[in-house]
Amino acid sequence: MNKNGDLRIVEKFLEENNMTYLFLLLANLEAERISNLPFTIKRALTGKVTTTALEHIASNVIPDYVVEVEDDEEDVI
Repeated sequence: MNKNGDLRIVEKFLEENNMTYLFLLLANLEAERISNLPFTIKRALTGKVTTTALEHIASNVIPDYVVEVEDDEEDVI
């Protein structure tokens, strides 16, 4: 099948399922990303990993914690 056909199939699926599947898929990927962060970064997070991931996806703001920590370390030096 060509790219346009695949795109139409995906769009139809998402429309029929009210985008819930896509939201949960993205939240799952974000939870996995947060789980793989170094411990020093994870301990600064408040709340559960899954709740944090859902909040990031719902607000459409995905912070880059690693860059923030590196910037903080450079400020100290």
